[in-house]
Amino acid sequence: MTIRAPEKLLLHPWAMRTLALVLALLVTLGAVALWGPQLNQWDERTGSMAWNFASPGKQERRIVVVDIDEKSIQALGAWPWPRERMAQLLARLDQDGVSLKLLDVLFDNPRPGDAVLRQALASPVPTVAAELFALEAHPDLKSGVLAGALPFAACPSASISAQGYLATEAGLLGATAKVGHITPILDPDGTIRRVPALICFNQATYAALPVAAAWAANGGDSSPFLENGGLSPFAPQWWLHIGEWRLPLDGRGEFRVSYQVPRAGFLAVSAVDVLNGKVPQNLLKGAWALVGATAFGAGDVVPTPQGGAVGGVEVHAQALAALLDDRTPYTPRFATTWPWLSGGLVALLLLVLLGRTQRSTGALLPVAGLLAVAGLFGLHVLLLLTAHWWLGWVTPALFSVLGVGVLGGFELIRTRFERERLYQNLASYLPEAVARQVALQGPTARVSALRREVTVMFVDLRNFSIYCEGRPPEETATVLHLFYSTATRIVEGHGGVVEQMVGDSLMAVWNGSNPCSDHGQRALAAAEELWRALCAQLPKTASRRMPPLDVGIGLESGTVLIGSFGPAGRRVHTVLGETVSVAASLEAMTGELAYPILLGPQLVAAVKPTQILHLGQFLLPGLTIPRTLHALSVEVDTQRLRLVYEVEGQQQAVG
Repeated sequence: MTIRAPEKLLLHPWAMRTLALVLALLVTLGAVALWGPQLNQWDERTGSMAWNFASPGKQERRIVVVDIDEKSIQALGAWPWPRERMAQLLARLDQDGVSLKLLDVLFDNPRPGDAVLRQALASPVPTVAAELFALEAHPDLKSGVLAGALPFAACPSASISAQGYLATEAGLLGATAKVGHITPILDPDGTIRRVPALICFNQATYAALPVAAAWAANGGDSSPFLENGGLSPFAPQWWLHIGEWRLPLDGRGEFRVSYQVPRAGFLAVSAVDVLNGKVPQNLLKGAWALVGATAFGAGDVVPTPQGGAVGGVEVHAQALAALLDDRTPYTPRFATTWPWLSGGLVALLLLVLLGRTQRSTGALLPVAGLLAVAGLFGLHVLLLLTAHWWLGWVTPALFSVLGVGVLGGFELIRTRFERERLYQNLASYLPEAVARQVALQGPTARVSALRREVTVMFVDLRNFSIYCEGRPPEETATVLHLFYSTATRIVEGHGGVVEQMVGDSLMAVWNGSNPCSDHGQRALAAAEELWRALCAQLPKTASRRMPPLDVGIGLESGTVLIGSFGPAGRRVHTVLGETVSVAASLEAMTGELAYPILLGPQLVAAVKPTQILHLGQFLLPGLTIPRTLHALSVEVDTQRLRLVYEVEGQQQAVG
């Protein structure tokens, strides 16, 4: 039998499974090529959920948000406030003992009270003012005077070029004042997840507010400097060192904002309470005061992973807290290979799982896929919260889902193919209807049988044991194969079913496994054709010392029980009943009565054949009631047998 190429593949599970995973990989690569930005956004949105697992009750006390909130707006008037009031707020913070003042507020236009504000900004307590850059083309956007440039000889490669700016009004800041920009990077969904640490404008480099805050906290010493991440696969592209702190940057000079501290974890005091002296004693002492506006009218509301409308001051608070704790998340160098490493690990685990289990994978593979996706997300969360690595998980999760889907489809095809082959092989040992029933039902220890009105035929290859003496087994096997093949073809051609093949005999049944209305008549026709065909095909071996190979056939009609019997672990399909015993005994008496085909009384009564010989009553072996037997009238080729004997005798005489 020729096996086609797809069937050859199905016969080799490992090759098929490898092909399935390669197909899943190709589809994943196609999805990344077509929908890379969308997948990245899914990565960002779902990956940010990791912050929900980190210290939900954590309190950040080193940074206190001085909030220009709705309460302050209602009490002191709409924003922006007069410069004198801002000067009062800064002076009050000095009195409360803050160690650093950070202003998420722009003073970009001249206004009354600038002199008072200039004096407040020049207080001994370090103050970091704010400036804002335009990263897109805005040639007319140049307000105020830029200050706080880092002492770099030229703009480093890890920086972003700006096209315009809003800076503090000229004369408000001293020559040594620290200034940090508050320029965000908006993702395609409008969310702030990254901030440029360094921005280049007119060959000067300006630091973000958290970087300037760390520089100011060091007293202006130890100027920030960049260090390449080196060859370590676990390092970022760049390290920005600011005194005792460091900030990991990507190739564009951006750092990722950690939203690990919950929104309620930051201490926030209302600006009006600070001005009125209602802040609890020592709450601000030694803290970094981050002044910003969250009131709706202030217009400083941005979307973050923590909410769709969050005050921009909270972004700086999160970045500052992460900088102080050295937990700013970053993407290590090996992250480009991470999707393929993790996807390869998932593929290996799936292959090991399929190789070790012998049970159906119908429910196992989906569970394995869900566990793989959950494991990838869990690993993302674990590495983000412990090593502060942002690796992403959507691409390997997509590969896992596709791999499980394609593997499941291939396994289903392979399982159906194997079941079909098993059924075909089973049908070669059992009747087709019985094989189908056995394949569909589960193992059972109960009797599974039906009563049927049938005609049973036993066929025996007589003198076969003597024929086997002194002959090679291949020759005797050929004869037996010929006997079985011819008998099966003729029985099935007349609507019967070969139920058993044992030794050199077989049992056929009509109207048993397959319905057959005129079963008696068909069985008689099959018996006569079978006898004639076998007599013509069997080897001519008759001699005085060896009787010829011959065929004995016994038939009887009646009620039988047909089905499966035995324990669940070892069943046997057979036909039971008195009719079977009578047919078997009739076949055994064919040699004694010298008639090749004997018929039982119930078959003769049901069919009433005309070409039969009445033989009288006989007591069959193993039975107690005599039965009237008949022989089917067939022509015996006695001339052939006589010639064989004469030829054999002449050969012996010559010998």
